[in-house]
Amino acid sequence: MCGRYTLTCPDHDALIESLPFDEFSETRIELRPRYNIAPGQRSPIVYLGDSGPVLVEAEWGFERAAGGITINARSESAKRTAMFREAFERGRCLVPADGFFEWRKEGHTNQPYLFRKGQGELFVMAGLREKGRYVVLTRAAKGSVADIHDRMPVLLEAEDARRWLDEGSIGESPPLERTAVSPRVNRIENDDPACLEKVAQESFDFEV
Repeated sequence: MCGRYTLTCPDHDALIESLPFDEFSETRIELRPRYNIAPGQRSPIVYLGDSGPVLVEAEWGFERAAGGITINARSESAKRTAMFREAFERGRCLVPADGFFEWRKEGHTNQPYLFRKGQGELFVMAGLREKGRYVVLTRAAKGSVADIHDRMPVLLEAEDARRWLDEGSIGESPPLERTAVSPRVNRIENDDPACLEKVAQESFDFEV
């Protein structure tokens, strides 16, 4: 699953410059660097409006009828699932990010790991939106994520981003760098650069 992520772009202009679109028909965001975006919080998304790409803020998580929120949708079944079927057809979106976290139980510690592309370049995750909310699509984990968690976000390269919005198709995930980081990120009230501080790790060769 994807339960926390980062978007550390310094401002609105830097984000727009990093996204794979020549221009936007509308932008409505207030941006500051984020180091620990959590469910229920607001963050930028991109969707296709009538006149082109639109960049807005939305709240992470679809509301459940029984209460609470759902933050992820499985890419393999979202098109057929009642909660996501309409959003898959009419509400595909992109969720800008430059890192995401997964956790692994190690002794008495719930150790967080940060996954990034290269040196922290911006990427987009496939998402679904409805009523000012969004969820992040997930797929079976690959590469450096696989021995930490069995699921990971659907990450889209630039050429695949528009294809997801237009057609609902996804490509292969880009390779990711993995870093063990401070348990400070475990608390959602912590949202600062210290959440990304590297911690010592003797080996990353885990048994699956």
